[in-house]
Amino acid sequence: MPPLLMKNKFRRGFKKWVDEKVLDIRKQLGKSEYDPICAFDLCKFLQIPIYTPSDIKGLPSQCVNNLLQDGSSHWSAVTIPTKENKYIIIHNPIHTPARQQSNLMHEVAHILCQHKLSESKKIVGMPEFMRDYNSDQEDEANWLGGCLQLPRPALLYCLQRGMSVEDIATCYNCSIKMAKYRINITGVNVQINRYKKRVYQTTY
Repeated sequence: MPPLLMKNKFRRGFKKWVDEKVLDIRKQLGKSEYDPICAFDLCKFLQIPIYTPSDIKGLPSQCVNNLLQDGSSHWSAVTIPTKENKYIIIHNPIHTPARQQSNLMHEVAHILCQHKLSESKKIVGMPEFMRDYNSDQEDEANWLGGCLQLPRPALLYCLQRGMSVEDIATCYNCSIKMAKYRINITGVNVQINRYKKRVYQTTY
């Protein structure tokens, strides 16, 4: 899963754009703002083919073995631009299903943000296409990826119905760590507690 820590500030208007984007995508998928979405289904909808290293013809077996065995803990997924502004994603099938969801959402976020791969940052010992993004782009992809998986309205919906963090993680196929992070970073608990306090004061 991509790192959860990121800077506090983004370029102006970015978070507003993200909030609108994730809800618009759900609407296009025929989902409500609180419905879970599968990263594999999202990629299919966006016409982004997904592969594993084993699917790449011509990739030396030693590279495949490095990516899926000894080196499997060192990478999650990678986006490769193709012709005419199209992309493919190569992901790590060794990771848990929840982490695969997070990995793919992160890569989709890079694509939606139209991020460009660095020409200089290469992952040592990995194939040529395994490049990196700069820190600002990674922060944006972390934020958008998390919002795609667990948008704020979905968190409010879940917590208002008394769902536990474990319930949320299971429902949205994410890690408990991710669920806790999204709850904390969005401040939904604070909002719900304030609402409960107002209701209590009004009632009593």
